[in-house]
Amino acid sequence: MTMAVWPAAYAFEGGVSPFPTGSTSEYIAALPPIPGLFAVEQFNYSSSNGLYDNNGNKLPIPFKSSAYSATTRLLASYGVQWLGAKVYSQLVLPVVSLHTEVAGHSETHNGLSNVTATPVLLRWDVAAHTNVTFGFDISLETGSYSPTRPSVAVGYTSWQPVLAVRHNNPDGLDLGISNRLLINDRNSSTNYRSGTAYVADFIGGWNVGKWKFGVTGSYLNQFTDDRQNGADITGNRARSLSLGPTVAYNAGPFSINMNYQRGLYAANTAKSDAIWINFAMPLWLGGGH
Repeated sequence: MTMAVWPAAYAFEGGVSPFPTGSTSEYIAALPPIPGLFAVEQFNYSSSNGLYDNNGNKLPIPFKSSAYSATTRLLASYGVQWLGAKVYSQLVLPVVSLHTEVAGHSETHNGLSNVTATPVLLRWDVAAHTNVTFGFDISLETGSYSPTRPSVAVGYTSWQPVLAVRHNNPDGLDLGISNRLLINDRNSSTNYRSGTAYVADFIGGWNVGKWKFGVTGSYLNQFTDDRQNGADITGNRARSLSLGPTVAYNAGPFSINMNYQRGLYAANTAKSDAIWINFAMPLWLGGGH
């Protein structure tokens, strides 16, 4: 979601990634092994009160933002195999309420953010309690976007290959990382193309009965320049790091997770703190379950 209309020198158009970093967390490579239709409901509040330069120093620009989001993730598990992997598809529907205040000017914008579709998502079980997943997310040019004001959607499509690894022993260690590339199309409304970036969402914890306690976070590193009207905008690539505690409870038919991710570092973007509350549940189970 686009957090504000920041100066053009800031990395990523609108100053923020087209993928909500830190959102994967508990659900890194967490694909159910049985056929059915599953839902994850994610509720998020994030806030920021500063912009940071290329060296990670806070700039003297009066800036605040806050956003509430409710996201529905629908996951279809087909119960078939391809290339030795279980096959899935996913649809992500985020609704966002955004408030920004820049140099005394405030705005509020509500609406549908960019819808993400994953036509094919594959899961390989490579060892006990360990799996590898690969998919190709397409963050569509949808939602409520305006090139002249802060918006809850970005005005372009983002192509995002994702490779994730998870080891989750129900009686012990849980470690996972999701590796994602953001390959962004040009925004036809502004002739601006945000640079390509790498995003890692990660989690580490320990399972104790039905509970899990640990840490989660994200890292973003933009490694190509933004471009506008065919020219590179140099020296302003976005970087960020966040980290915080997570706790989860598995009740069998459903599970709940809550985590807090504090912004520890930001360059050429804002430093944001975020609270996530997530519910996962089956909507339909196949195969006689």
